[in-house]
This record gives sequence, C-alpha cells and structure tokens, in this order.
Amino acid sequence: MMTATYNSRSLKTSLSMLITATIFVGLPKSDFAFAAAQRAEDNATQAETTKRSEQKTTDKRKEIVSEAVSTLRETQDALKLLDDGKNKDALAAVERATGKLEIVLARDPKVSLVPIDVRVVTTDIYGSLDTIKKAKQDAKKALDEGHVQVARNLLAALASETVISTSNIPLATYPTALKKAAKLIDENKTAEAKTVLQAALDTLVVTDVVVPLPVARARINLDKAEELAKKKNRTQQENKELSGYITSADAQINYAQELGYGQKTEFDSFHKQIEEIRSKTSGGKTGTNFFDQVKTYIETMTKNSQHKEPSASK
Repeated sequence: MMTATYNSRSLKTSLSMLITATIFVGLPKSDFAFAAAQRAEDNATQAETTKRSEQKTTDKRKEIVSEAVSTLRETQDALKLLDDGKNKDALAAVERATGKLEIVLARDPKVSLVPIDVRVVTTDIYGSLDTIKKAKQDAKKALDEGHVQVARNLLAALASETVISTSNIPLATYPTALKKAAKLIDENKTAEAKTVLQAALDTLVVTDVVVPLPVARARINLDKAEELAKKKNRTQQENKELSGYITSADAQINYAQELGYGQKTEFDSFHKQIEEIRSKTSGGKTGTNFFDQVKTYIETMTKNSQHKEPSASK
C-alpha cells in the first residue's frame, strides 16, 4: 500500500474520478490485430474483472466517514471566511470541524486515518509479450545512453492495473492543526491561522490499493477451472473448457511476469503448480483442493504488486 500527501487545491477535480486508459504498446502494426483478438477472447473475463474491481471500490466507498467529509468541508469554509474577514464565523467553522473529528475518535480512539473519498484509475495494455519485452529493452537502452525521459515514457506505458486511491484525514496531525488554528483566530492572527489550515489541507493522506489486472484475470480463470475440476463425468466440451481456463490463467501470469507484478520465485512456483493441475485434471480426472496452493501464489503476487514508495501529489 502506498501513502502520499494530497494537495487540497486539486481536491475537487481529482477526487471521485474514474479514469480508464487503454494503452496499445507496440511498434509493429500487427500488434493492433493481436490486441483486437485479445480483447475478443477476454471479453467474459474482462467483464468479471471489472465487476470484482467495482466491488473493491464499493467496499472502499463504504468506509468513507461522513463526519470526516464534513470536517474537510468546514476547514475549507473556514479558510474562505478568513479571506472574507469573517473571523467569528471562521472560528465557528473550525470548532464544528474539531467536533466532527472528536466524534470519530470517540468511536475508535485507535484510528489513525479517516477516509473521505475514493478515486479509481484503470490502465490497461494490449500487445504481445514480445512487444512488451522489446519496450523494456528499448527503455533499458535509452537509460544506458542517458535518455532518461525517453526511458521514462516507455516504462510508463507498461502497466495493467486498477489503482483504488483513498484520501484520508490523518488524525495524528489534523485535530492538532484545527486547535492551533482556532487559537490563532481567537487571537486575531488571521494570516497565521490561514497558514495552519492550508497546511492541514495539504497533508491529507492518500493510500493506494493496486489490483494487477493480469493477476486478477488469472484468478478468475482459475476459479472457473476449479469449478469444472470438481465436476464428475465432464463432457468433452467441458474438458476442453477446463484446459482452456488453465491455459488462459498461465498466459495471464506470463503477462504479469513481464510487467513485474510479483517476484520470480512466485512465477516459477505458479507455472510449476499449473503443470501439476494439468496432470491431475487431464483425461477427465476430478478432485478438490487442486487449486489451493496456486491461489496462494496469486495472493502473494497481488501483495507484492502494491506501491512501496511514498510520493506527494501536488
């Protein structure tokens, strides 16, 4: 999970956004035909991936605390009132904001971050594995030659993920800032109070949850394969579908590997486990718990795909 400070000047335009970007990475024109075929093949899986991603977003939105949203609004209102010279009204707004946070703390004294909004950005990539590999090679060459921005642009396109960003009020610092601002307003130190309030707004914390799409798609294919693997007396068509789901899951993890969503040991273990599953389900054989281990690798890949380094949004 990544945490970052968030600048309130862009709050209204940045929060509650749903951005979807589909990136066609590829130098050869043939990759556009590949992308079209890939899209058609993955329609059902894509629909399920989108559904699961939306559920994650919905779950995050349910965490939003209304008192925290009101606190943010009251803080913004206090700044405007100070700009208008209405210090008494500004003080009242700050006091209301403080009271809202006290309600939150009374519910859970141990809480450190209180969510106020959610932003979702999805970036997807369509292209062959060879094209992705070439883009990585080109980026490395550009970096070796000192062309940092060229390398940066090439690497920026190599992503297939949904990022769910939750903006939070940090309770370690925000209530203290409100109390300090109230004291300054009461002392008619308007400029200092505005500085404190603006600083509080500029240090909202954003936490990211990254959903690596190839890994998510692999999980969906494995879920479908698992259901068929449990079924006795499968038809020839069902055996074909089972094999197809396993192949698709393996192919998606190949994409995850090229895009760096996980560690080499996880990928090696996954591919080895997939071959074992093929053996256990071939020839119409059935059983349960075939997929337990491989799903643990999926969970680890997802965990290792989270943003590790903090960054500041301005």
